[in-house]
Amino acid sequence: MTQSDIARRSYVHGHAPAEQQRLIDQAELWRDGLILEGTTLRPGTRLLEVGCGAGAVLATLGNAFPEVRLSGVDIEPAQIDFARGYLADRQVAADLQVADARTLPYEDASFDHVWMMWVLEHMTEDDAKAALREVRRVLAPGGTITSIELDYATIKVGPSTAGLDALMPTLVRAMRAFGQSDAGTQLWGWLDETGFSRIDPGERLFSFRGTEAAPMARYLADSVEGALPAIASLAGIPDEETLREGLSELRAFGADSWLRCVIHKARALA
Repeated sequence: MTQSDIARRSYVHGHAPAEQQRLIDQAELWRDGLILEGTTLRPGTRLLEVGCGAGAVLATLGNAFPEVRLSGVDIEPAQIDFARGYLADRQVAADLQVADARTLPYEDASFDHVWMMWVLEHMTEDDAKAALREVRRVLAPGGTITSIELDYATIKVGPSTAGLDALMPTLVRAMRAFGQSDAGTQLWGWLDETGFSRIDPGERLFSFRGTEAAPMARYLADSVEGALPAIASLAGIPDEETLREGLSELRAFGADSWLRCVIHKARALA
């Protein structure tokens, strides 16, 4: 089994059609407040998304910046096949390839900007740094990176219930087991170690209450539910019934509910 095979199989959410729809919903949910907020791309910018998944973020960027030249890679062939159709339906042009983030199939200085969103959290620390070194290699001098990552321990939800109190620490433990639960906090150091400069860690606190919290809670529940088969393989976690109780409580968020988290939208210069 190659390292690429291992990386594909370690993606905790899988690659089923439900996951592809979740990625589309995710991009829509975060479009204005995270993806496009603070993002400026000049016409003609050569942009590569590493870990483009279903193509949803590329579609968002392509619609917002129609004169940008888009490319995307993902390690999973099924995701690239889906993304080609999804982008074609939305009349967004992009060159898509199956590729490992640690060995990108491009010459040096091929791009002006690289976008990575919730990709490094699914890698070991060594692989995350290897991917960032590759990103720096394919960026032209003066090119930039945007990398968006979460620190899962900062996700706080309420009011407290037995189900939620079991679910949230289990989520952190699962992300630690299958990748990097604190990738957002680690981003600044990783970018520094791999040769980037003028690093803006982009730490942002998101806080939602009542009707604003409900869609975020449902999104979180969908993300966790897709990973439950992998989570169930961990030793010493709460039973599945308890975890599903927590998922049900997330989906039932009401007027007195709240959700907070810290996300890093880091930018740096190659």
